[in-house]
Amino acid sequence: MKCIVFALLLLGTHCLHSQSPVWDSWDPDVVRSLHTAAGIGYLTEEEQKVVLFMNMARHDGTLFASTFLDAYVEENKLENSSYLRSLYKDLKKTSGLVPLVVEGDLTSVAQGHADQSGRTGHVGHKNFDKRFELLKGNPYTAWAENCSYGHKDAVDIVISLLIDEGIKGVGHRLNILNEAFNSVGVAIYPHKTYKTNCVIDFGEMKRSDLNKVPY
Repeated sequence: MKCIVFALLLLGTHCLHSQSPVWDSWDPDVVRSLHTAAGIGYLTEEEQKVVLFMNMARHDGTLFASTFLDAYVEENKLENSSYLRSLYKDLKKTSGLVPLVVEGDLTSVAQGHADQSGRTGHVGHKNFDKRFELLKGNPYTAWAENCSYGHKDAVDIVISLLIDEGIKGVGHRLNILNEAFNSVGVAIYPHKTYKTNCVIDFGEMKRSDLNKVPY
């Protein structure tokens, strides 16, 4: 019951979010430790949840697959495509990755791109190198970006990017499950064409520069 109550308080009343079998398998203390974006004032609640769901998949891919992914597939009646099958395989190989910690500079880059894309109706990673120029090596040694369109709920954003249907090389999935990344910025903004767009920017911060302990 404690786990179910925590889930309801944290994630609202969407049927997938509040479905007790999904949450019964997750220790509430573990979930709290993975909710690294909790209370960050410049993120909306839904943006905070994007970080949480990614961290849950990174922490225990097998459990994430048997809870959230299974429920999502059933709720949305997804076909058993090659992309979905490969995701299950990848999640089974994923465990114990460091939780992503929100950083203000990555968030600023994500917000700028989400705002610009939303106002113009643009899709993709326009001016990627220019937008990340100031962050190169200071303090990040690697970076990447995911963009999602048409989804406003965190669980839809994260799982659709993990499935990465039709994306050759499943680059969005690889970014989320990349063991090198330890930092993140998230922005969900209105979009002229798709109503909503979400930009997730990842970074590999040099260990000596980490300003937060993620666990």
